[in-house]
Amino acid sequence: MIIKGIGLDSSSKIAFQSHAHTDHFVSGEFIVSTKPTKFLSHLKKGGLYKTYRFGESFYIGDYKAKLYPAGHMLGSAQIYIKFDEFSLLYTGDVKWFKLRTAEKSKFRKADILVIEATYGLPMYNFPTPREAEKKLIAFVEGALDRKKVPTLYANQMGKAQELLKILDVHGYSARVPSDIRKVAKIYEKFGIKFNNISNDGEVVIRGFRSQKPINGIHPSELFVSGFGNLKLSNHADFWELIRIIERAKPEKIYTRYGYNREFARILRGLGYEARPVEDVLLSGELI
Repeated sequence: MIIKGIGLDSSSKIAFQSHAHTDHFVSGEFIVSTKPTKFLSHLKKGGLYKTYRFGESFYIGDYKAKLYPAGHMLGSAQIYIKFDEFSLLYTGDVKWFKLRTAEKSKFRKADILVIEATYGLPMYNFPTPREAEKKLIAFVEGALDRKKVPTLYANQMGKAQELLKILDVHGYSARVPSDIRKVAKIYEKFGIKFNNISNDGEVVIRGFRSQKPINGIHPSELFVSGFGNLKLSNHADFWELIRIIERAKPEKIYTRYGYNREFARILRGLGYEARPVEDVLLSGELI
């Protein structure tokens, strides 16, 4: 979406990129992001990035702005922009609960909130990251007790590093492919250390796009995702989204991605003025 010439996870002359997952890549004369997002993005794409620290004031176009941690993965950011007529908080992909390898999210009040709705239905009620972590370690220990090699399938960037860190904390070594290792090296550049990457590690981590067992169900193989059979998600579930909205106290809410239309309908039932983004865009401008 583009607001007053500023692309929000959308390509524009001036663009903001919330994080380094490829479905949020943008192009522009320059791209605003955090420094980790720049380094991670440069593994797959070029572009002139202007990076800012969380909480640092800067101008994007003619408007004053700040970045706030989104908690989705290392470097993931929300952007707060003070327009002439209203203030806006755009979340990108976001997480309420703290993950081991992402900065703790922080939310502020804004007149308008643009929020993701990847899991915008009440049926999505995930365990907390620590609860999911206990299930993960129980799975690993069970597979090893049966003399099997536990194999975890996850997104190569973000989720795989979260799994690596969890295994590291619990004393397990891991075998990972080169793409996951490259991302891990950038995480280490920004202070997230891994001491457990080994060519003969006890646990195998494979990329999200690798061949997975049907439905992710297998005694020694586990598909780790909000849509998998271990719900360790780096997205907010429905109830986390509600907490975020209560914290931001917006006058208007625009929903984006996933179940955005359904989520907006639920929010209207709760008394919020909420609509899907595509319903309120006219010639690229928010109305």
